[in-house]
Amino acid sequence: MGDLVIEDGDTLFSTNITVNAIRALLNHPRGLNSGTIIEYVNLRNTQISKKARAANYVGVNTTNAPTTAEIETAIKLIVCVDCLRVLIDTIPSTVPVKEQGTSDIRFNKQLSSFEKQAADALGVIEEKGGTAFYTKATTAKVSGTTSGELSGSLTS
Repeated sequence: MGDLVIEDGDTLFSTNITVNAIRALLNHPRGLNSGTIIEYVNLRNTQISKKARAANYVGVNTTNAPTTAEIETAIKLIVCVDCLRVLIDTIPSTVPVKEQGTSDIRFNKQLSSFEKQAADALGVIEEKGGTAFYTKATTAKVSGTTSGELSGSLTS
């Protein structure tokens, strides 16, 4: 069995989101620049943070709230999907004509795989169907009590 080779700056079992990590996940494609990756990481970080279940939701606590590693994995996978879409759109400008068909097929296969993985990763961290709600009775009921019962008769 071969040796495990780790590139400079990378660490084993690291969940950090880096340009190098995204490039490695995509097999170091030609034509993908660092600025594109950084912008997508910034955009997706904000979006994923809003979608992740938080401990203040009903039924969410430290044992079932998503971990930082799970959130970062979802961000990485979604950024990979974004980057693959950019690569597919820019094949004519970055890949020689003889290699364009092969690259297009490869990128589309990768895109399909990463889309499935990203959907699975999002499913792990998202609140399903918007089920977060507030359970305490309020005094804002229509002429009723704080237990939610209506006062008076509805037939009079």
